[in-house]
Amino acid sequence: MVAAHAADAQVTDPAVVDSRIKIAFEGAVYQSNVDKLGDTSDKLGSGNDFGDLYGSVALTKAISSDVDWRLAGTFHAGQDNDFSLNVPQSGGVIGLSFGNSYNFQTLDFDIGKHVEAQGADIRFFGGLRLLHSKEKLNFNVSATPNDPADKGGNADKLGSSEFYGIGPRLGAEVYYPLGETWGLTGAVSGSAMWGRRTDKFSLHEHESDPSDPTPDPDINVSESQHSNKVVTSIDLSGGVTFKPWENTTFTAGYRVEQWHNLLEMADKSTQTFNGPFLRLEVKM
Repeated sequence: MVAAHAADAQVTDPAVVDSRIKIAFEGAVYQSNVDKLGDTSDKLGSGNDFGDLYGSVALTKAISSDVDWRLAGTFHAGQDNDFSLNVPQSGGVIGLSFGNSYNFQTLDFDIGKHVEAQGADIRFFGGLRLLHSKEKLNFNVSATPNDPADKGGNADKLGSSEFYGIGPRLGAEVYYPLGETWGLTGAVSGSAMWGRRTDKFSLHEHESDPSDPTPDPDINVSESQHSNKVVTSIDLSGGVTFKPWENTTFTAGYRVEQWHNLLEMADKSTQTFNGPFLRLEVKM
């Protein structure tokens, strides 16, 4: 979770440590731009549409007056790109269908150090990030004859790619108050995860011919391969905070994530996601 959580972390008395836990809920709708030509369609979804969903939950607790720890989990659900088409032909119908999806999740743990500068509270942090991502793709072709006595068949191609990785994450967050209830917030972070990717492929073909007393058996082929990969990410965010009560803060802003090697089935190796977010923080 890269957006700043410093609005409630200003140090008022170095001798006092706030023992309460701050919990933050965040949600966003992302625009995904993963097409190498900038087109409006991509193998993994509509390239320039808002539709990806992002959410996160973070827990923050002070260790001392200027040091804290944070545990945050996030999820990202990519928009599905499914379609089907039936093409009438002489003697039957040719059917085509295509579908895919992707999603990924992160789990972050970091230690932060707060520094006061020019009236702003800056939190420098470092920690670890766990990453899991999964993609699925399927393609089906079928031939359905008008006459049940004629030959027909179908073929299904399925593919998937899954990644597990872990690595360091570093960043900084800043909160600048604009009076007692309003403020500005921003954050930047980067991470690199080393891990294992598993790619799987399967093919199933079936042919039906009522006139053949000894039909050919179905064809089933499957294979998988493993590889070591490094996935990197850079996150940026900025927003406006509103603190109507002492223990509650609302934030509205915009965030950008750029990933490298995250999605194996995308048209290029770098994927960018961006969109508006809303966040609620409560001290308990």
